[in-house]
Order: sequence, then structure tokens, then C-alpha cells
Amino acid sequence: MSTKAERNRALVLEAMTALFQRRDPLAVGRLYASEYIQHNPGIPQGREALAKLVAKLPSTVFYEPGMIIAEGEYVAIHGRIRGWAPKPQVVVDIFRVKDGRLAEHWDVMQDEVPTQGSKSGSSMFAPDEGTVQSATNRDAINDVMADVDYATLLHANLARVFGERDVARRMDAIRELYAEDAVLNEPHATAMGHVAVCDAVTALLRTLPPDFVFTAVRPAMGHHGIGHVQWRCGPVKGPVAATGMDIARFEDGRIQELTVFIDSPN
Repeated sequence: MSTKAERNRALVLEAMTALFQRRDPLAVGRLYASEYIQHNPGIPQGREALAKLVAKLPSTVFYEPGMIIAEGEYVAIHGRIRGWAPKPQVVVDIFRVKDGRLAEHWDVMQDEVPTQGSKSGSSMFAPDEGTVQSATNRDAINDVMADVDYATLLHANLARVFGERDVARRMDAIRELYAEDAVLNEPHATAMGHVAVCDAVTALLRTLPPDFVFTAVRPAMGHHGIGHVQWRCGPVKGPVAATGMDIARFEDGRIQELTVFIDSPN
């Protein structure tokens, strides 16, 4: 399974447990897209309505995640929820993921029937499904995240993208380090895609003296697909003109989103 699919699985698992185990309404703004589309007829449309619903959930609500299937931009998760209705319910939630956030949701729910009352004799949600699947998902996601070399990628971005004044060489580096639909968030502008990222860096470098370079203040660090590096800008042997930090989200071993922060002068 691709790294992107694993990240989508992790996103859905975090969303379902944050909302329906921890009952955390603030997770909605962090995990769900601003244009979130809801297909459950019993829940009002939009992200804000979902956050209000979560804030009012009683303490008796608890969600148990089970099997997760991910393909492309879609993720389906099988689970059991208690306290949502008079009887425990088994539910399949389907999400569409866009730009690292949950953009659309469908679900199918039915009251859980005990095995002894089932004509098939099979359980709707096996007692050990959540435990087995949680371990499987955690191990797979941790394996994927461990493959990202945060220091090498973020230091290469400083040297070969923001430190490269030759446009052709910079484009080669961007194609290697960035996803095709990568997003660059600067303090006052946003660029998407290889060409737009390259153009944004060109515009930045035109404002800087030719001897200015970007160098890491200390080694970059990261985990779970998010990395950061602190940097300085100025002549190699001269005074520091500016400092800041890059925070990057990685998918499939490349930068999917880079957000640049510039420190305020003292």
C-alpha cells in the first residue's frame, strides 16, 4: 500500500477516535476541510455543525474502530459505536480525503444483533476486531513514517531550492523533493505545483543580495509525516539578516506542503 493511502488511513482513524472517543470538537478544525460535505441526513451540513455535535456528545458515547480499507482518495472504516442510539450500532464510515483533510463523508449504520440472534451465526463486529486492526494500523503507519528522512529532505530544500539561483537546477530539485501538487505557504502568498513553487522562490531570491544563502541553524527533525527546520539567511560569513522556520508535511517521501515562518525582528 502506498504511503499516501497509509496517511489517509491514519487521518481517518485519528478523526474517528478524536471525535467519538475523546469527544474533542477542536479536532474538527484540524482534521476536516473547510468545505466539508456531510451526507448523513441526521447531521447538518458543514464542519461547524459537526464540531457543535461533538461538543454536545454525552460521556456515554464511545467508538471502537475496526477494519480500515483505503484506496486512492477514499477510506472506509468499520466500527461499533455505543451511546449514539439506544442499542450499540455497527457502522461503516466512508471518507474522501483532499489535501490531507477529510473533505466528504457517507455512513451506513444498523443496530448490532448479538451472534446468538443472527441467522448467519456470525458476529457483526468481532470482539477482537478493534484490537487486531488497531495493532495492524499502528504498525503499518509507524513503518511508513519511519521511512521519511526528514533531515536530508529539509536540508536539501534549503540548499537546492531556496539556495539555488539557477532556475533549471532549482526545477530539477523541486521535481525530486516536492509532490506534483505540493503547496508552498509563505507569510503573504500561497503557491501550488512545481512551476508556481519555483516562481515563488525566484521572486523571493530577486529581493535578496546575491551572496545571501539559507542555512539550517540545527539539524531538522520530524515524525509522523511532519518535519521542521530552523534556518538563518544572510551572507555565508556575514551577519544574520533573517531567521525563521520551515514546517513540512510529507507524503510518499516528498514534500506535500511547506509552510514558511519568518521571525519578527527584535
